[in-house]
Amino acid sequence: MFYYILGIIIILAMVLKVFETFFKKSKYKVDFSVFERKPYLFDTNSEFNLYKVLLELFGNEYFIFPQINYSHLIQSKKASYVEERKNRSRIDRKSADFVFCDKINIIPRLIIELDGSVHNFKSKQARDEFIDELTKIVDLPILHLKTDNLNREFIKNEINIKLNGPGI
Repeated sequence: MFYYILGIIIILAMVLKVFETFFKKSKYKVDFSVFERKPYLFDTNSEFNLYKVLLELFGNEYFIFPQINYSHLIQSKKASYVEERKNRSRIDRKSADFVFCDKINIIPRLIIELDGSVHNFKSKQARDEFIDELTKIVDLPILHLKTDNLNREFIKNEINIKLNGPGI
């Protein structure tokens, strides 16, 4: 009788363990204490200041979204699941500083990248070349502005050229 009860207890323990593993919310333990809220959306004062200028100059005509992931702007053409995941992973962790969208259909019309001193590093230059080629292929204009030239008239003129063509 003892072995019979011991066997039932062991079987119940195994069933409970399987049940716990199957219905567990996460397979991985996450230490949430390592995270905190960022104090600001923008990484630099230059980005924030440019955003304010962009809103003032173009906020009536366009929605201007900051920090938009490129995978929300560009997608992989239909392919196998593995190929699509591979293609998406190439752009997944890259984000545009600003995206202008029309106010009717929220269609992206222009990407603005603010290039600071970190864009002098080879890795950033390679990333910029990749993004420039990608946006060219999908016919989505991109404008690079340097942090050392944020003159309002210059910005307005460069954006108008990208949105409407030269001479506007």
